[in-house]
Amino acid sequence: MVGISSMNLIDVPSIVANIMFADSLRSNRLVEQKSEQNAEITAYQALNTSLLQVADAAEAITGSTSWVPASISSSDASVASAYASGGAVAGASPYPFTVTTIVEEGSDTATITYTKNDALQTVTSSSNTFTGLADFPGMTITVSAVDLVDPVTLTPSATTVTDASVMTSAVSSLVTKLNNSLALITSQISASGALDTDYTPRDISQRLLNTSWDDNTLTSLANAGIELTRVGTFTYNEATLTTALAGGSAALIIGEVAAFAARVENVTTSATSVTGTITREINTRQSRVSDLSTAITDLAAYLTRREESLTVYYSQLNATIQALQNQQSYLQTQLDVFTKALTVNR
Repeated sequence: MVGISSMNLIDVPSIVANIMFADSLRSNRLVEQKSEQNAEITAYQALNTSLLQVADAAEAITGSTSWVPASISSSDASVASAYASGGAVAGASPYPFTVTTIVEEGSDTATITYTKNDALQTVTSSSNTFTGLADFPGMTITVSAVDLVDPVTLTPSATTVTDASVMTSAVSSLVTKLNNSLALITSQISASGALDTDYTPRDISQRLLNTSWDDNTLTSLANAGIELTRVGTFTYNEATLTTALAGGSAALIIGEVAAFAARVENVTTSATSVTGTITREINTRQSRVSDLSTAITDLAAYLTRREESLTVYYSQLNATIQALQNQQSYLQTQLDVFTKALTVNR
């Protein structure tokens, strides 16, 4: 008799492992995706740290009083005076202004007016102090009397040459950190980089390079010793800046460098702030990692249950085969005895 007795018992561990291999591919892919997201998070965090260093270097220029004029003269100090609160550029104020009201004599606001691009501009303040005026950068203006006839002009004093070493060092630091960030981005978006397909680091890189130009005047920074190379890096010649700061155009150079630093600072802030592009990229990936972690945990639990179920199923199948083989063996023995008895009786 042939049939069940010729069947081999199932190698339960092997067959379960083969079935589970296909199922585990999905789990492996989820783990790979999580690893990729974590690598991108690490890359963006490194870029964020690098850009914060750039921001610190830029702020060291825009926020320092070492080259901000220490005092500002007014053409009519009895009507209005001012002082440098950071980043003020030496030279006359861009628009002579008229004080039309002050917080006295029944008025609850102070008002100044000036003409810009042939249009009258009006600015009010709840006190006699005006700050954060875009057309009077870095100046805090205080009005003390109304004069509707003679406009007031503010003139920041020129920076002294003794401050040149402070600025040259600060510019060197900014250019170095800018190049460090640009090199980091180049590495991150390379074929082997964690952010090789991402738009955000490319956009940040381009915006950093664009800071070499003033959108309004397209003034070159070459006369300050700062230049943009063809390969997308900045170079800095300290001797050029030192010479420029010692010359008659020192005020202009200070303004150009301060404006450059301000542009850089704007780019880094838009990327690293709590609502910045890098922050959003990190938050998005952290959310994905959380979802993937949950999916991996759930799938692992499912695979464990499935492996146990398959082990039980094939073990029971083996037991059934074994029982059928035993039964077949018993029946074969009985048949052999019966056949032998028939032969003897003949």
